[in-house]
Amino acid sequence: MRVVVREAFRAYINMQPEDFTVGQKIKGDTAVRLLRSGAAVEPDDDAARELTEQLRGDEDDGQEQEPDPPHEPPSGGTGDGPAHPEPSTPPAPSHDAPVKDLLAWVGEDPARAQEVLELERAKDQPRSTLVKQLEKIATA
Repeated sequence: MRVVVREAFRAYINMQPEDFTVGQKIKGDTAVRLLRSGAAVEPDDDAARELTEQLRGDEDDGQEQEPDPPHEPPSGGTGDGPAHPEPSTPPAPSHDAPVKDLLAWVGEDPARAQEVLELERAKDQPRSTLVKQLEKIATA
């Protein structure tokens, strides 16, 4: 499976930030992950087109919408945080979601990092690696 980046963005892949540039071709599991997260990518082969159509059918229930990136590009945000997301902003994953999914949603947003950090710390057994990553982002 292959996709092409249509807008520059940063995402966490395997718990590491990775920058994607316009026109960059991505293949394999990373391509699938970016498509599923709604990143700013276009399908580059039949398998990616099929997955895109399947995902659009699952999420819009008959209403056509263009997928949006999972977070704002790394340039000063409004700081409003995800408490009142815009309709085009993907919803926050469950606080029990895998670390990679939470970090992908948080991106570089300190407000999102703080929100997830508070939820994680409230758990009986917070994940120390996630807490460390979120603290870095929240204090940036």
